[in-house]
Amino acid sequence: MPIAPTWISPVVYPEAAALRTSTPELLRDAVAADPGRIFVVDEDHRISGAELLDTVTGIQQWLQRNGVRSGDCVGMQLPNWWEAVAVAHAVWGLGAVLCPIPVNYRTTEIRAVLDAVILAAVAIPDTYRGVDHVQLLDEVQATRTLAAPVLVIRPEMAPVAYSRTDDSAPILRADLDAISLLMFTSGTTGRAKGVLHSHRSLLADADSIAKLFNMSDISVFMPSPVAHVTGLVYGVLMPLLMRGNCVLQHRWDPAVAVAMIETNQCRTSVGATPFLRGLTDEYRSRAMRSSLTSFICGGADVPQALVREAEQAMGTTVVRAYGLTEMPTVTCGGPTDSDDIRSTTDGRLTGSSRARIIEPAADGSGELEVRGPELCAGYLDPRDTTDAFTVDGWFRTGDLAQIAGDTITIVGRSKDLIVRGGENISAKEVEDLLLDLEDVKDVALVGLPDPLLGEMACAVMVVDGTQPSLSEITAYLLTRGVAKYKIPEYLLSVAELPRTPSGKIQKFRVRDEAARILASGNGERR
Repeated sequence: MPIAPTWISPVVYPEAAALRTSTPELLRDAVAADPGRIFVVDEDHRISGAELLDTVTGIQQWLQRNGVRSGDCVGMQLPNWWEAVAVAHAVWGLGAVLCPIPVNYRTTEIRAVLDAVILAAVAIPDTYRGVDHVQLLDEVQATRTLAAPVLVIRPEMAPVAYSRTDDSAPILRADLDAISLLMFTSGTTGRAKGVLHSHRSLLADADSIAKLFNMSDISVFMPSPVAHVTGLVYGVLMPLLMRGNCVLQHRWDPAVAVAMIETNQCRTSVGATPFLRGLTDEYRSRAMRSSLTSFICGGADVPQALVREAEQAMGTTVVRAYGLTEMPTVTCGGPTDSDDIRSTTDGRLTGSSRARIIEPAADGSGELEVRGPELCAGYLDPRDTTDAFTVDGWFRTGDLAQIAGDTITIVGRSKDLIVRGGENISAKEVEDLLLDLEDVKDVALVGLPDPLLGEMACAVMVVDGTQPSLSEITAYLLTRGVAKYKIPEYLLSVAELPRTPSGKIQKFRVRDEAARILASGNGERR
């Protein structure tokens, strides 16, 4: 059964309504206009429009031969290789739904995705960074009645070579309002929540940023994974929309990043704090200016000092931005904003988006609710949609914000997530696994500030018996199939965890106590 929206906006937004061309049609038209132009660059390849379109068509033919039809969902667990762009466009050109899976997901996370949705096919690498992805997926699919066909990228992509004698004709069209993306995001419950986006909502988001920065025919450097909404919208869709190209880095290395940026004369980039920190240090060490004219930074706390330091070292205009998988860009600083606005706020609402604060505290902060043309079409599970959307069409972000004039600043989160280097960690997911350990009676996972990653995870335990070491916890979580970025960097033991009268753990008190204990030199750090 095709995936359908579970929420439809009661508001018609003019910039979204003005969109007339779907993603597949944008690709077709852009290639027809200049087939020899470079569309995608990765660390080892420079791919022209004609080469990209031939590969897209070959993948479409493979998908069709394996039974994929319009409305089906296709998984993609690939790093930032140019083939990821081809797979995405092939899926969209069939009218199917792309389901990106982060390449650092392991058995636990992949199983959660497959529990939530039936995938008609999956594209994966053979091996990547020492991990055998074929074996990994086989292990997950072995317990399932129906296993999805698997397309292995590098080195076995020969079966998808474009065949001009193939009976299946290339399809490059899609309904703008049809669901094009199913992207899972960590939630407060620890259960995978599938966010639904249409071509229209994603293109509206890409278009708003391109217009804000007056982008046209430029190279976009993208170190953020294409399996995340940042990498997909600003690395795949925005360059296509503005007839530019994307430069993809699959493994973060500041020295390699600078070389790619300068070789390709990239003009903009969008990414989390660690990327900006790394570029700042690398450019400073080389005493050189960057070709980047702008860097849009979000996904984790962005220190005011880093914004100013980066601008001085790189000669690049740096702005803060705020968004979610559900609404990729809620706010963004502008290139002509003052230093103060760019470094201390998360900017202004983009386009015709709107925001409101619910039950503000004395300092004006409260839970942020938003709506706009970039907002998703609900969640895969309608129950999640009911919980997240108000009856009058607003989305509950779960984040705490302050509004001053026309700027918005995020000051905290009401939902229990830790954001480590732009990656969401569900505290409950890790807590539930740690509670399975012998002698662990209670546990709270909290985020502690980190200048590079934004936050690091700290496990605070109540133990009745033998206290496990941090290395033992790390080994245990890895055996349970947990991704490495979710494993705590800190471990503390306490007599009891503070709770409310109703029994809920008071995470703010746990966080304060953890910071105090670590400052005194106690506890373990990885």
